[in-house]
Amino acid sequence: MAGRNGRALVKEGASAERTLRELRNKILLGELLPGEQIRQEEIAEQLRISRVPVREALSVLASEGLLTHRRHQGYFVTKRSREELSQIGLMLTLLEEELARTIPWPDEDFILELRLLNERMGELVPGEGWVEMVALNHEFHLRIFGLSPLNLVLDEVKRLWTLADAFIAIDYATMAHRRQTVAQHERIIKALAARSRTRLLKSINDHRSSTGIGARSAIGD
Repeated sequence: MAGRNGRALVKEGASAERTLRELRNKILLGELLPGEQIRQEEIAEQLRISRVPVREALSVLASEGLLTHRRHQGYFVTKRSREELSQIGLMLTLLEEELARTIPWPDEDFILELRLLNERMGELVPGEGWVEMVALNHEFHLRIFGLSPLNLVLDEVKRLWTLADAFIAIDYATMAHRRQTVAQHERIIKALAARSRTRLLKSINDHRSSTGIGARSAIGD
């Protein structure tokens, strides 16, 4: 009996991970629009799973800020106003600059890891699986900022990046922007390898400006 229960828990855990991935991708791809309600029974039926892993996935997405939970109504894709996006952009600009100013210079192994990560992004540029670039871009930047000793600032930047990912993904729908991102990452890597703080700050600021989170109006605004 215990063995069967154990297998059931593993299966439900895997289903929750799959559901989380599917829903996050639908939000990032714009298949689920801001303000749209997520109906648990429909998701469970589409993925042929029970509602338990669906509830778990929805709870995680709500904690990340991609969904909003309304009591007695359910879960909805979070809708951000122009002013809210501007605030997210402002906070990222200020906090990321402090992190970039305080990171110690990485070794060659770290630089190589960044290059491999960016090469993986480059491979995704022409294909239909470009949505994976959003997570890889997230990882690329947070690896760099993770070098900083300002751990509390880093925690806040991680939270803001989660809020911003769905809107960053809008830009990734165009191949030109995907190519631009890879090229800008390469400039950031070169600045790190050269140990030039001035070049690093400029390349990060140029990259952030091209994303335009602070200037973008929300979908459905």
